[in-house]
Amino acid sequence: MIVIFQVFARPAISRVGTLTRVVSDKRQLLSELRAKSEQYKTISRELEKIRLEMGRQPEERKILSFVERVQKDSGLMQKVVYMKPSTMTVDDVYEQITIEIKLQSITLDQLIQFLLKIESSELTIGIRTLEIKRGVRDSGLLDTTVQLVSLSSIGSD
Repeated sequence: MIVIFQVFARPAISRVGTLTRVVSDKRQLLSELRAKSEQYKTISRELEKIRLEMGRQPEERKILSFVERVQKDSGLMQKVVYMKPSTMTVDDVYEQITIEIKLQSITLDQLIQFLLKIESSELTIGIRTLEIKRGVRDSGLLDTTVQLVSLSSIGSD
C-alpha cells in the first residue's frame, strides 16, 4: 500500500499542487494583460481624438487671423510691436506653427484677458513661452513677448 502511494498518489498530489500554483499565476497574468489591454484601448482612443483634432486644425493664415481677432477683442491691436509667424515640419504628417508676439505698454488685465482667450479657444493652440518685463516708458505697464504654438496636419485645409 505504501509502495502504491509512493509510486502513484504522491506524484499525482504533487502535480496537482504544481498545477494549482501555475493556474493561479496564469490567472494573475491574465488579469494584468486585461488591465494593460484596457489601458491600451484608452490611450488609442485619446490618440485618435488628438489626430482628428489636428486634422481639423486650420492652416497658418487662419491661426494668424484668430490671434489678430483675439488681440482686437482684448484691446491690444495698437500695442503690438511685431508678430512673427514661422512654420516647421515636425514629421511627414504634421507641422508646427509658431507665432511670436511682442506687446508693449499693456496692463496686466489686458495680458490676462489675451492669454485666457488663447487658452480657452477650440483650436489646439497653446502658450510655449511668456516673457514679462516692466515697461520701459511707464513702470506701471508691461512689455511682453508671447510665443504661441500649434500643430496641424500637413495639407489640412
